[in-house]
Amino acid sequence: MSFFKKIFFAFLAFFSFQFSVYAWEKVPVVIEFKAGGELHTFFYCFDSLEEGKKLAEENFGVKNFDRLANGSREKIMPVPLGTNVGLYDWAIFCYGDEFWLFEVRNGYLYGRGRLL
Repeated sequence: MSFFKKIFFAFLAFFSFQFSVYAWEKVPVVIEFKAGGELHTFFYCFDSLEEGKKLAEENFGVKNFDRLANGSREKIMPVPLGTNVGLYDWAIFCYGDEFWLFEVRNGYLYGRGRLL
C-alpha cells in the first residue's frame, strides 16, 4: 500500500471516530430580529430523536419529549447561515423558560415549543 493511501485511511478512520463519539453538537447561532437587534445563543443539533430525547432530559429536564417530537411543527425560520445547523436533522433551542424542538427540512427550521 502506498504512503498516501495509508495517510488517507488514517484520516478516514480518525474522522469516522470523531463523528461516532459526538452524537450531537452545540452550535453558536445569531438570530436577527425583524424589528432590529439580535440574540446570540446556541442550538443543540443532532440526527436521532433518541439522542434528542436524552439531551432534552439530561440538560433541560424535559419529561415529555416524545409528545413534543410527534406533534405538528410550523415553519419558523430559515436555517441560520454560516452555522452547522443545516448539517443535522434536528435542533433544540432553549431560551429562558422556552424549549423549542426544530426539524431541519428544505433549508428551514420547522418547530414546536413549550414552556419548561
